[in-house]
Amino acid sequence: MRLDETITRSTIPSPVKQTGETGMMQRERWEEVRRLFYQERMRIREIARCLDLDRNTVRRCIRSESWQPYWREGRADTLLGEHADFLRQRAPQVNYSARILYQELSRGRGYRGSYDTVKRFVQPLREVAVQAERVLTRFETPPGWQSQVDWGQGRVYFGQRAVVQHFFVLTLGYSRRGFYCAYPDEKLGCFLEAHERAFEHFGGHTREHLYDRPRTVCRPTEGGRVIWNPTFKAFAEYWGFEPRLCQPYRARTKGKVESGVKYVKRNFILYLPKALNPCNPGSYLGAGSSTSKISTSSWWNGW
Repeated sequence: MRLDETITRSTIPSPVKQTGETGMMQRERWEEVRRLFYQERMRIREIARCLDLDRNTVRRCIRSESWQPYWREGRADTLLGEHADFLRQRAPQVNYSARILYQELSRGRGYRGSYDTVKRFVQPLREVAVQAERVLTRFETPPGWQSQVDWGQGRVYFGQRAVVQHFFVLTLGYSRRGFYCAYPDEKLGCFLEAHERAFEHFGGHTREHLYDRPRTVCRPTEGGRVIWNPTFKAFAEYWGFEPRLCQPYRARTKGKVESGVKYVKRNFILYLPKALNPCNPGSYLGAGSSTSKISTSSWWNGW
């Protein structure tokens, strides 16, 4: 038996960490499936169509009482066993290049195996990363279902004085149309008034609104529970929409409104003139798609 045959037989593919029973089921998607089934009383077929999932995947999410990441323990008796942790940590940093990883292992870590062994180890890691990216970019909501809400800040000059201006952004999840409104602060009164201005502009509101976790919406507790701001909760019940929260420290969960915040900062505030005089809060910024132009006059209407 040749030496290279011994090396090939003594190695196995990389143990891949996968999320969920369906391979790449993200926790947010699992929670959304169960919410639609148990709270919204939607059928499995409708959930699968809405979230672009297989019906069997939806059934598995419904049957599972808790989300648990799947982890298969790797064998320690392989050529790459002692280097496995290094490879999992290093692979994303080099864009999953098996050639670079093989060179680093051979030159600096005493690895004596073949390049093909490293390549087989890295391949499933790369596939998991690609699938995860596809899951994030494919998540969509149907028309009228969800809006995403956030605040942004920008420095505006009034004469020679720089003032921090706060702007409210509400983005429709399906069409990406946005509403923008400027305020001197982010207090609850401005927050609720901005909602009503957005509802008036669009002629209504979506079924649910997605928020970060500001104190005007809720406050956390030590046990991980959420206590809603009573005034905001009463406001949501009055208007008939369901408030939802992002996962902590997961801003990408509401990436559509984050894009709207960046748009205002980079394409509007940056080019404001430096000779403006404020008079009233709540100036109307405007609304449109992410490609629309926002005029200075619409932002400073009433200022």
